[in-house]
Amino acid sequence: MEKIKNYLTSNKLAVIFFTLLALIMGIFTYSLVVIQSHIGVYYWDIFLYLNNALKMAGMGVGDTLYLSPFLPFLTSLFFRADMVYESTLFAISGVFYLLGTLGLYLLLKIRFNEWESLAGALSYATFSVVLIWAVSGALDVPAISLSIWALYFTMLAVKKDSRFFYLAFPVAMLAFLTRYTSGLILIPMLLVIYMNHPSRPDLNKAIKGIALGVAIYLPFMWYFYRQVGNLFPFFQQFSGSASGAVSASNPGYSLDTLYYLKHVPEYISSQAIASYQDMLWPSYSDPTLLAYAILALLVAGILIYGIKILKKVYISFKENKIKEKSSKTNSDLLTTSQSFLQSFNFRIFAVILMVMVLIGTYSQVSYALNEIFLVFLAISLYRLLKDLDLKYLDLDILFLTWFLAFLIMHSAHPVKVDRYFITMAPPLAYGVALGINQISGLIKYKFKGINATSALISILLAFSIIFSTVSYMDSIPNSDPQVKSEQAAAQWLMNYDPQYKNKTIAADRGPAFGWYLKKYVYTRIHLKVTPEVFKELINEIDPDYYIYVQSGTPLNLEGYRVLKKVDGVLIYERN
Repeated sequence: MEKIKNYLTSNKLAVIFFTLLALIMGIFTYSLVVIQSHIGVYYWDIFLYLNNALKMAGMGVGDTLYLSPFLPFLTSLFFRADMVYESTLFAISGVFYLLGTLGLYLLLKIRFNEWESLAGALSYATFSVVLIWAVSGALDVPAISLSIWALYFTMLAVKKDSRFFYLAFPVAMLAFLTRYTSGLILIPMLLVIYMNHPSRPDLNKAIKGIALGVAIYLPFMWYFYRQVGNLFPFFQQFSGSASGAVSASNPGYSLDTLYYLKHVPEYISSQAIASYQDMLWPSYSDPTLLAYAILALLVAGILIYGIKILKKVYISFKENKIKEKSSKTNSDLLTTSQSFLQSFNFRIFAVILMVMVLIGTYSQVSYALNEIFLVFLAISLYRLLKDLDLKYLDLDILFLTWFLAFLIMHSAHPVKVDRYFITMAPPLAYGVALGINQISGLIKYKFKGINATSALISILLAFSIIFSTVSYMDSIPNSDPQVKSEQAAAQWLMNYDPQYKNKTIAADRGPAFGWYLKKYVYTRIHLKVTPEVFKELINEIDPDYYIYVQSGTPLNLEGYRVLKKVDGVLIYERN
């Protein structure tokens, strides 16, 4: 208690800002959960997680159990406590959203002051692409929240106490089990460890931390073996992802490797759209003025910092050239200077070469190979800059590789989905804090020992963000027509046929009706196959009912009659 008291006393400002952020985020999170609970679930994948949670709780028949299991597992614990609601998943997602933002504040605080860290963390939490998905029940925000904490614990382990490795790697494993692609977070984690040259005892603790992470996977591995007969089901997804084997009919199919970079302004802050379904795709909207202001801040920070680094590189080079000239009478000093210059030139060459290789092979080879090139680039960059008195070089490289690792993977994949950018949102927020930091470093104005420039920019940005977020949240529709139609259709069928659980049912949105009816519903999608093939697929299972949501496309279902039309949903019954 005495240590805690001393810490609070010596870090009053940081505690105040952390508490303020927690209060703001608590209000945002609660509001979003309420809004999402009114809307319900629209997105296909979220029904899969709900059905998997039912299966894990022994209440349902989820059939996609090879998917990332951690979020459905957590949800299943609450389902067992008789809290079988969509809002349960929304609330769990909200907790991750809140904790992730607080974790990012602490991670930013390693490098920036309280003002800048608050502005950076708040900007991340309110990016349009994060905000609209935050409590939707999707895996993206919970996974990135765990990744943030894994990296924060890694920084604590290399800077303060290596026992934090016992938390870093288990949390990284949970992030991976929440969303398999989160495994890429190991790249910045391992690079941070490499750059801080841990001693053998510290490395031993890191190895023990890895062992703890593996131990967390073991029960899930047994679960996978029992349910799908595969100890490592994610390997198949990774191999398919790395090869880019995706059908052009897949929603979001795009070969534009610059897709995510083109839509960064909309991901930061986009204008509200009347349709909830369209709001899930910020790229469908237009960016706001705030988006351009934040982007300008970010770019300015990177440019100023980049120029500072280039100046340091140039000065170091010139100093050693001068040493070389002045030490011609001393053979030992001359040899040392020449050796340094040769090494320095080689390191510059290595960085330039790796940049060219990475750009030249971008989208031309498997992204897995590009990730390896990225690691070599990061190491080359570190070796070039490590002697230039850059206090936070390891943190800079951490966020740089974090952004690029996920950008490379998602840009190379043929399916481009806006929510995938959430994996890159924290590094973008780091750029926001960096922008404030670098600008206030150039335009210094001290007031009572505080950099007033940093405080002023941070406060203005924070208020702009809060105002924009409140306005955006107020524009989110409280319902979605398709969601309401599906719910109403499911309820009508349950009332019409009390024996529906003993009947065979198919639908074009099987996971949705599987959740509403709490039974297995076959998925048969008319739009993805020819009418002849669709007829064969239907005859294969011979359903008693077929529920057709995408009823805008004509459907001639031989042997069935339209039993009921509920809004836009058609329920067919076998003759």
